[in-house]
Amino acid sequence: MSELTQSLQIAVSRYPGTMAELARRTAIDRSTLYKIINGQRTPRQEQLERLAEALELNDEQKDTLLLQYKQRGRSTDPRIRTELHKLLTTACTVQESIRHEGVAPNTAFSELPCTDRYVEGPRAVGALAGALIARHLASGDTRPLLLSPFTNPVLDNALIERFSVADGAPATVGQLLLFAQDREIPRHLASDIAKLTHTLPLLFLPKMRYDARIAPCITGEPIPGALMPVYLLLPESALLMDRLGQKALLVTDRKAVESLRLSFSRQYFDASSALRLTSGKHDFLESLALYSGLFARRKRCSMIRYQPPFSLLADKEMALQVLRHDDTLRALLPSMLDYLAGWSQQTPDIFFCEEGILQFVRNGLMFELPPSLYDPPAPEIRRRLLQRLRQAVAADRQMLRIVDTTQLPLSPAMSVNVFQGGGIVFCQAATAPDELFCREYLLEDPVLTDAMLGYLDLCRAGERVRSKKFTLDFIDYCLRLL
Repeated sequence: MSELTQSLQIAVSRYPGTMAELARRTAIDRSTLYKIINGQRTPRQEQLERLAEALELNDEQKDTLLLQYKQRGRSTDPRIRTELHKLLTTACTVQESIRHEGVAPNTAFSELPCTDRYVEGPRAVGALAGALIARHLASGDTRPLLLSPFTNPVLDNALIERFSVADGAPATVGQLLLFAQDREIPRHLASDIAKLTHTLPLLFLPKMRYDARIAPCITGEPIPGALMPVYLLLPESALLMDRLGQKALLVTDRKAVESLRLSFSRQYFDASSALRLTSGKHDFLESLALYSGLFARRKRCSMIRYQPPFSLLADKEMALQVLRHDDTLRALLPSMLDYLAGWSQQTPDIFFCEEGILQFVRNGLMFELPPSLYDPPAPEIRRRLLQRLRQAVAADRQMLRIVDTTQLPLSPAMSVNVFQGGGIVFCQAATAPDELFCREYLLEDPVLTDAMLGYLDLCRAGERVRSKKFTLDFIDYCLRLL
């Protein structure tokens, strides 16, 4: 529930008259008024001003309402909505984008010839980029690859494919993400989101140590080279490309390569970091610490995930029945119980899908916990958790809604969690029974965080989020299956 909706509901609850009278005084149709108060429709500014007058709010309360209205409207620009949707779609499908089965290993790919200094055509450019990356990975050289501030699909695909099959220790890739200083210009903000969307698949490559820095820039699209603005700087060579990946120039002169890498490094290390990896591949305790710290802020939170987090609904008794008590996990149990107790006090908005609940009904899988930490709960516990989920949806203390996965596909391995005042967490979790790790990136940019929260507010009144009735009906269907 947005801050604007909460403020309106509090003000209306104190209004001494009837809703019919309030509708007449504001000249707003009664059904429209109900939708505005319940957060199902965003009022126009003149409607909000008439509503504030009719509710006899003081000047401070009126100013607060208008400020909340303006903050909510940050993501109403159509281009920004489109880019935010692309960002969420990319995050939820990143597992599919980095899965490359049956491709040639780097040892074989590195043997492809790299004699041509200039090539044309996306296939030739991609082959050259792939061969250079494979050669670097096979060499064991620990010096990082340096990637230009913006890339093209040909280079992105080459990086994803080669690092998806990389052998040996992870290699480092550094990239400078350039964000516009003037955040009041919507096209700049949309451009920022687009850059992050292209970056996301690279973040979750298991063999890549990806280090992204965000630096402010005066212009929206800084061009490092007029003809070849996209580049990959390897330790021994530099590959320069055009924006579409149609042409590429390979530079092997040692002094030229060193000069390019030095120039890039100076930019890169002086940049302020807004996108940071909380840690590399890490165990579940580190993930608990991250979320506990973010929840401690006690501010608004929205979560997009495959399942509703059933740990939000479990009490200590249920947790003790579900969590394993073997020797290897005994030390983890107190932390887990504290974490679950902390979750039970939260009321985040949660968006999930039908298949996630069905998985829970069929086999008791709970994707917010590593498989090795718990035993699938018995049908009776599943029923109790589903009943609590239903009660939470009906109570409307928070937004618990099913997502239309034809509009926004959700994956068990990925979730996006948005914390007001804290940032956006992109989380990749292991789903294999023998693995116990998470990989999380925290985007601490306040403007993009607010934009995402505003976008999710708009989504719940649109076609991407199912209605409260649909969500309740589907939970009833799942209860009947049990």
